[in-house]
Amino acid sequence: MDERLLWIPSRGKRMAGVLHLPAGRGRVPAVLMSHGFTGNKSETHRLFVHTARMLAERGMMVLRYDFLGSGDSEGLFEEMTIKGEVDDCLSALQYLRAQRRADPERIAMLGFSLGGCVTALAQPRAGSVRTLVLWAPVSNPMKWMPPSGIPDRPQNRGGYLVGVNFYRELPEIKPLEAVRQYKGTVLVLHGSADQAVLPEEGRAYESAFTSAQRFEFRLIPNADHIFSTPEWERSLLEQTAQWLQEHLR
Repeated sequence: MDERLLWIPSRGKRMAGVLHLPAGRGRVPAVLMSHGFTGNKSETHRLFVHTARMLAERGMMVLRYDFLGSGDSEGLFEEMTIKGEVDDCLSALQYLRAQRRADPERIAMLGFSLGGCVTALAQPRAGSVRTLVLWAPVSNPMKWMPPSGIPDRPQNRGGYLVGVNFYRELPEIKPLEAVRQYKGTVLVLHGSADQAVLPEEGRAYESAFTSAQRFEFRLIPNADHIFSTPEWERSLLEQTAQWLQEHLR
């Protein structure tokens, strides 16, 4: 296997990424991984690193990247909006598709938490994507709106300044409406004890993917939002890998 650090152009700036290449020379399935709110291309307890390496070992090309303003990418987190991250996701997908070994007929998108919402929103503009895997996906972004409405100044969330534009666009962000025409297959994995994004948010996608060829919602018993034990992580990764192997044949 080979791993390459790289820059991906998006919205006039550069996103940091890591491309994982499996052994061999031929065309292979390709998977794009989008991280969560305040996350990065490694994700908590290196969850994305472990996943990407497992998938590469099983013959897939994987691209994980930092949205602009996150991780090692250019830009400020304060400028982050969900619509902006959708554009970043599509820029990363375009970059992945352009790779010589990527099979354009076998593309998958994987999103975690807010990255799952971004993946859902990006899908209508993403072209042919055979399957989606959403981990603990946000389906109700309006939950972040303060009770008093759109704030007049950036808000501090754990040391990250969230800009006013993030809140201003929340009423327009409708991931459940965005996926209604998707005709591929979908796997949603959610921890049953997730308190950050309740399982009901993941389950809400079941009634939204009305045109999907196949949809599965699976709970990982007792798991929290970040799948923070080796057992929960192992279950998450194994189910993800098996699904992708089956649906990217």
